Amino acid sequence: MFSARKIYVGDQLRGLGSGNTDWPVKIVVPEIEECISTGGQAAGEKAILESLAEDYDESTPGDVVGKKNWFGRCVWESDNDVNDDQVVTMTWDNDPISGSLAGRGAKIATFHMVAFTAKICERYTHVYGTTGEVYADGNCISVTDFTRPMPLEGSKSKSEAAFETKKLYPYLAGGGHGGGDSGLARQFVLAVDRVKRGEEAERVQMEEVGCTLEEIVRNHAMVFAAEEARRKKVVLDFPGWWKREVEGKLK
Repeated sequence: MFSARKIYVGDQLRGLGSGNTDWPVKIVVPEIEECISTGGQAAGEKAILESLAEDYDESTPGDVVGKKNWFGRCVWESDNDVNDDQVVTMTWDNDPISGSLAGRGAKIATFHMVAFTAKICERYTHVYGTTGEVYADGNCISVTDFTRPMPLEGSKSKSEAAFETKKLYPYLAGGGHGGGDSGLARQFVLAVDRVKRGEEAERVQMEEVGCTLEEIVRNHAMVFAAEEARRKKVVLDFPGWWKREVEGKLK
């Protein structure tokens, strides 16, 4: 399972031997298709193995080490400290909205990333609310409404009830990150096209991309904050961290 040769050259796990020249093979040798077209399958395997054999030691300059991913290094002997299983817990206090009496209530979110699963690079989201819940994976979005009970057939107890659930099947772009790469690029192009035709940028961005530029920056910043919390083994106050690490360094 953890053999670089099996992953990138073999006929299992989408290696070159299976006929695949896309991810993950192309990550190791970006020009893999050119290698095969000029020298055949053997040339492709040779290029991959040569790339996997690259290594470094104490004498290798740091800037050289930092520029490469070193896919062939032994996962147990390398100095890579990237997590293979991580849980991040985030909490929010009550968040009042200007002009609204209700505001947004306190929330808690848990992010779990795990490498050792058959669902390679697949993601799912489960949102629990007071009046419903949403479950989404790479194919379907299920929206369940707790305010619309549906008594189970043959149920002897009125307390036993199912709830109305709607299933949505959005357009699947395909490609890297579960279609996220192509999907984001597509929505960005659509938004740019609408703005070039005279529509308001802020409204178009929300309709096509679904978030503001500030939300995107905060989303990325949250990852750095979570990494700092992990490495220092502390609980971070994100608003304070944001003021110190982002706003404070922009002045």
